Amino acid sequence: MPTRKKLWPSDCVIWGTCKGMGRTVFFGIDGLSHTMWRDLADSGVMPQSAQLIKESQLVPMRSAIPEVSSVAWTSMVTGRNPGGHNVFGFTDIPDNSYTLAFTSARTVKAPPFWQMEGWGPSLVMNVPQTYPAQPLDGTLVAGYVALDLAKAVYPAARLPVFEEVGYDIDVEMALAWTSPDRFFAELTRILEARSAALDILWSQAEWQTIAFIITGTDRLNHYFLDHYEQEGALRERFLDFYSSVDAALGDMVARLADDDVLVVVSDHGFELQEKVVNVNHVLKEAGLLVLDDGPRVTPASMQPESKVFAMDPGRLYLHRSDRYPKGQVGPGDESLLAKISELFTGFRHEGKPIVERIELGKDLYDGPFSYRAPELVLMPAQGVSFSGRLKSDGLLEDSYIVGKHTLEDAVFLCRSPNAVDLPEAMTVFDVLPAMNAAREGIVE
Repeated sequence: MPTRKKLWPSDCVIWGTCKGMGRTVFFGIDGLSHTMWRDLADSGVMPQSAQLIKESQLVPMRSAIPEVSSVAWTSMVTGRNPGGHNVFGFTDIPDNSYTLAFTSARTVKAPPFWQMEGWGPSLVMNVPQTYPAQPLDGTLVAGYVALDLAKAVYPAARLPVFEEVGYDIDVEMALAWTSPDRFFAELTRILEARSAALDILWSQAEWQTIAFIITGTDRLNHYFLDHYEQEGALRERFLDFYSSVDAALGDMVARLADDDVLVVVSDHGFELQEKVVNVNHVLKEAGLLVLDDGPRVTPASMQPESKVFAMDPGRLYLHRSDRYPKGQVGPGDESLLAKISELFTGFRHEGKPIVERIELGKDLYDGPFSYRAPELVLMPAQGVSFSGRLKSDGLLEDSYIVGKHTLEDAVFLCRSPNAVDLPEAMTVFDVLPAMNAAREGIVE
């Protein structure tokens, strides 16, 4: 009787050299929740998705912790947890410094699948944490956060393709509250430009692997999720954009052959946001964080007596003597960790807890970079978001954002000529093994 073989990223060279293998398409829809996708498919807003769902395996998926795009997408494309790939959030403080910087392709210390043997040539478009563009067998345009299109494209000879279609990495998010009409117009224009670039590049090589991510859905959900169930013009524009995403997905599906593997994924779910809590404010009020409160507050403003500080979105780092120049806390101070946990476990705002649970970094992460992990991660209560800004005017922060990420309810869909056994509880770390299994299929 045939048995099913569980494959891992290290097996890619095995299946990557199989004869007669179709291509692999990794289609990402940032911030699309499993629940919403099914609703939009069933209601007729996304008819292409409805047909695809009937032909495929679709399951809800758990995101990474913390549930932010940089960590989730990097985990999916490398098959590693943050302790293995070194991305713990959108921001990072390098060892022995107080320099706060955005994480980037240089932060990632594990290869994504398109840099593994047997996957190329690859076309990679708009994957977060790929800026500046790194060499590969194929073509890449980086995703968020990318500051310069010229540095986001590899090889440089492909840059004119993106310039000619008016390609932009991301929408100007301030338009969501300053000019909603322009915001919606820009979302559509950027999606059309991305699709136009794909059309041009599709026929320019025999791509073995294609990774294509749409991020406009995440931006839309952040600023207009409250209109999803409210009748009115903005709801119609919300649904229209999802219809456009559905059409882009349908165009991709129409290009595929019977032996191609298609994986459609999102990086997290979404829910309505009720409040933004500044975690460092709580720590300062408890005397655990002491800052030189000058006109510009940075990590370097931390005083030696500081015990702990927060980074977005709820990562708590001990001010350790072996990692930070002024730190005086020993690694793994159990009594201090217990004190911090007790503080947040009992913390209430308007009678409601702000924390659902607290995770220990040592339980979440493993690998060569796990020593860089936060010691604690606060998992927010429903409707709560966490801010790690050091300078705060109070517990709560104002925000134009109305929708927030959730750990649960991300999307995993696979359409493959081969049967694939998926885990009972799918996570972002299972995506690459599942892609491998979809290509390898049943092994006698």
